[in-house]
Amino acid sequence: TQITNQFKSYLLYIIPHNTNVLLEDTMSTKYDIVPSDSAVTGVPMVRIEAPATLSPGFRFDALYDGQAFSVTVPPEGVTKGQMIAVPFTPTMKVVEAEPINNRSENILGHWKDGLCDCCKFGCFHPHLWNAWCFPVVLMGQVLTRMKMNWLGDAALEETEWRSTFRKTLYVAIGYFVLRTAFYVPPATVQFVNGHYEEVFPDVPIWKIIIHKVLILTFAIYVLTVLTKLRRAARAKYSIPEERCLGCEDLCCSLWCTPCTAAQLARQTADYEVQHAQCCTSTGFEPDPSVSAV
Repeated sequence: TQITNQFKSYLLYIIPHNTNVLLEDTMSTKYDIVPSDSAVTGVPMVRIEAPATLSPGFRFDALYDGQAFSVTVPPEGVTKGQMIAVPFTPTMKVVEAEPINNRSENILGHWKDGLCDCCKFGCFHPHLWNAWCFPVVLMGQVLTRMKMNWLGDAALEETEWRSTFRKTLYVAIGYFVLRTAFYVPPATVQFVNGHYEEVFPDVPIWKIIIHKVLILTFAIYVLTVLTKLRRAARAKYSIPEERCLGCEDLCCSLWCTPCTAAQLARQTADYEVQHAQCCTSTGFEPDPSVSAV
């Protein structure tokens, strides 16, 4: 387990150019001891900096140029900081949706920052504006990073989580369009017969019912999905509940919706390295090596 956690982030270097490339967290869930593979003639080689001392035969997944490939620790083992050359043989396509974490910090077991640290990256950071103005948009971006669907469940296929942001955006747009169509003006206070009283607008009862049902349905959707998302993030990063044991995720999502969405966005990204965007599917600048969703 300790070796698994230490390999949560790592660097790739192209041997001819020795260029640093930030990797996304694409760790395999299995760490079996397997025979070491020999380099294949004609296959491109990349170098990996070992973040810890590891025994021979341990295998993990690395990411280079948007593609995942398997890496096996050589027979002689590796020590922390050692550069090892391995063949680059892609096994599957990986997109920018995987959570990106700061390779220099261990965030397992705790939040990277507090619930109210929304201005950590400045008052004009895209994730902050999304959190306060369009929290559903930010929620959809974090769902995509976590490879979850628009209902807050783990996606079974790549096509499912690739469409998560688009679907959450459709939900938000649909809600605002319908709420505008069935808008009910609020009651006003007027001076009538020598005293003040509330005067309700002359609106059909069916329109009032639809208006209230829309608000309630949308609120339940956001609360449910955000609660699931926060619970999934805590599980991924092994973060225990600190307050309101048993219902912390629900309480944060209910009473601090913008702050909760913003904290999840910071937890699943390294904004000191990755430039943020307001309207992309993951909240990052589009990766030119990955086709658009």
